[in-house]
Amino acid sequence: MTVLAAVTGCSVGGGEARAPRQLDLGTGLSVPTGSLPAHRPLLLAPVTASALLNDTSVIWRVGESGQPQGFTTYRWAAPPAQLVTQRLMARLSLQGAVLEQGIGGDAPQLRLNLQSFEQLFAPDGKASQGVLIMQAVLLRNNRVVAQKLIDIKVPAISQDATGGAQALRLATDQAAEQMAQWLTPFLKP
Repeated sequence: MTVLAAVTGCSVGGGEARAPRQLDLGTGLSVPTGSLPAHRPLLLAPVTASALLNDTSVIWRVGESGQPQGFTTYRWAAPPAQLVTQRLMARLSLQGAVLEQGIGGDAPQLRLNLQSFEQLFAPDGKASQGVLIMQAVLLRNNRVVAQKLIDIKVPAISQDATGGAQALRLATDQAAEQMAQWLTPFLKP
């Protein structure tokens, strides 16, 4: 019971309700970027995700099979799919133009589906990690060129929403770096 109360961010007693605190993924990339060559323009479609990840709830669960829950006192500044799209654009644009879908003619198109973006707690509540799972598909002329599953888990420094948000920021930046490295051979000028 104490693990659940600590995780949910609930207050006990009859205090007045406060607006949820907003979390985001911060500015600037948190992981070193490799010195990858410049690439040709790339179309990046907005990241798609389940309804759960198109909401601003900060999702957590206890154990792999636990039911997803949202922290009651924290919200993302934007839906996770949007936050991840922004981070990916920031990283990929270091190597060349990254355009919105519908612009750019015959440029290769990257489609992403965010499958998991949550804080996963150990059953005893003494450890947690930020989990990001994303499916990437690279298209050229509406044909699949390549696909990749990115699965990143980063330990949280604290067992609360802010620790989970920091772990998810690192996971997102690691995913963006993996994506940049994976795309490089396909986007040679």
